[in-house]
Amino acid sequence: MMAEKNNTIQDQAIAWVIRTRAADFADWEEFTLWLEADDQHNLAYERILSAEDQYVDLTENSGSEKDKATPLPQPANDEFVMPVAQPNRRRVMVGAIAASLVAVVSFGVWTQMPQPYDVMTGPGQREIVALPDGSKITLNGNSKISLDHQKPRYAQLHHGEALFTVVHDDADPFIVDTADVRLVDAGTEFNVINSADTLDVAVSEGLVIYNPGRENVRLPAGKRLYRPASENRVTVSTIAIEQVGSWRTGRLSFTGETLGEVAQALNRTLGVHIVASPNVAARPFSGVIQLNDGDQQNIEPIAAVLGVQAKKQGKGWILIGDDAVP
Repeated sequence: MMAEKNNTIQDQAIAWVIRTRAADFADWEEFTLWLEADDQHNLAYERILSAEDQYVDLTENSGSEKDKATPLPQPANDEFVMPVAQPNRRRVMVGAIAASLVAVVSFGVWTQMPQPYDVMTGPGQREIVALPDGSKITLNGNSKISLDHQKPRYAQLHHGEALFTVVHDDADPFIVDTADVRLVDAGTEFNVINSADTLDVAVSEGLVIYNPGRENVRLPAGKRLYRPASENRVTVSTIAIEQVGSWRTGRLSFTGETLGEVAQALNRTLGVHIVASPNVAARPFSGVIQLNDGDQQNIEPIAAVLGVQAKKQGKGWILIGDDAVP
């Protein structure tokens, strides 16, 4: 699994090198988020740039004039046109490398990986998955998703939380299967939680259709669908757009979730094992929790916001009522 993750990071770095070379590139905020998501991202990006520089230096300082004048063999691809001039070797080599990197991304990543392949995160970890069409999936901690190069507009969220930022295409909608339902993107950005207790879908931009072949519930921006795992009943409510996916900035927003679900959200985001005791697990909570550095070591301030106590239990924490004994 570590080798698969390293390959994924390298392929993402190649894609970023190509994109940032473009004269009209403007997605610097997205690029910065990718770099900051994992220390290995920056290392991989620098390795690709270094490899490019070494390649250019090698071609500039080797070979005789005769060698440079010798025509290269004509490839079998009839559409290939042999360049007749080299006005700027640096620019030409960068373009050639970019073209070769595109081939790696198009045919290397998406054909050599096991199909389908999984991307997983542990508690407290995050991963940004860049897709070939420019869409991206941001995974919260303790999540697992399956992707397939043969179906680049499809994902299966097995468990956990993911924010989907989708490049919309009316002719080829993006599909997410999770739990026992299908979500069809008719917009741009939506957040999905699939846990043992609930399915939660919130839309911040565009439109998502819940089970178009059955219930066909349409969720425009600012709407949230909630379904307890033990029931077939769904509830649609209003949600502030800025709350959708706000876990990326350390803000956890809740509207009537049980403390059991709140504990799961804290577990995913902080990477700390937190459970709610049976006497408070079903208690509803509405509000916003702003996570800060150090919360992993001390859950008690968060518990106070929830109206309960937090007690150490093994390597984690348990939420209990004020009058309970753990």
